[in-house]
Amino acid sequence: MFLELANHNKDLSDLLEKGYAITEDHGYVVVRDIPYLDSSGGCQIGAIVALISDVDGKRVKPHDHQVFFAGSHPCEMDGTPIKGLGGGPTTLALASSPDVVVQRSFSNKLMMENRTLRDYRDFFEKIEHYVTIISGPAKEKCGATPYTFRVVEETPTNSVFKFRDTLTSRAQIVDLSAKFADDVVAVIGLGGTGSYVLDFLIKTPVKEIRGFDFDEFHVHTAYRSPGRLQRLN
Repeated sequence: MFLELANHNKDLSDLLEKGYAITEDHGYVVVRDIPYLDSSGGCQIGAIVALISDVDGKRVKPHDHQVFFAGSHPCEMDGTPIKGLGGGPTTLALASSPDVVVQRSFSNKLMMENRTLRDYRDFFEKIEHYVTIISGPAKEKCGATPYTFRVVEETPTNSVFKFRDTLTSRAQIVDLSAKFADDVVAVIGLGGTGSYVLDFLIKTPVKEIRGFDFDEFHVHTAYRSPGRLQRLN
């Protein structure tokens, strides 16, 4: 849950305290209530989605300088698209945020005084930078603000992993991975093929894995199995 994440990451806590409607969704930071202008000058509300990279199990950092955006391309007050937002149309399925429909990605790095580009130090710097670009015209024209202090109800996640799963978010298969969450899978035969199938399965969020093999396990067949050998008495 996001509050637990924010307790270990000051940049995320600062975003929450500033008033952002911010949550976590399976390896993504989701920031709702982002105002922007569409091509007709109307004030719309979008959402920023940013990929998380794990640092040590508790602390996290931005994966890169890019973000996803739920909404059309933000525009200036004259209706022209805001410049400097690279990327383009794309889709991204989130597991527990059905109200956030990603339509595009943006790419914009920070420019330093010597005009060199750099990545973001943390999520606070990253989100604030993108909001300044995206919401600037809407703030000026409509008086809109992204600081709504809205508390978004999160769907509890009962992960089987003892570590943060950033694999599925980086591969953009969060929605597909979630389909296995309540499954019980059986592997019949744990030899040269089954043991490797088992090794792959334990990296998925299935609820339970049951392995069946009545053959004896010997040193001369151990090479066929991945992982660590352990005798259970």
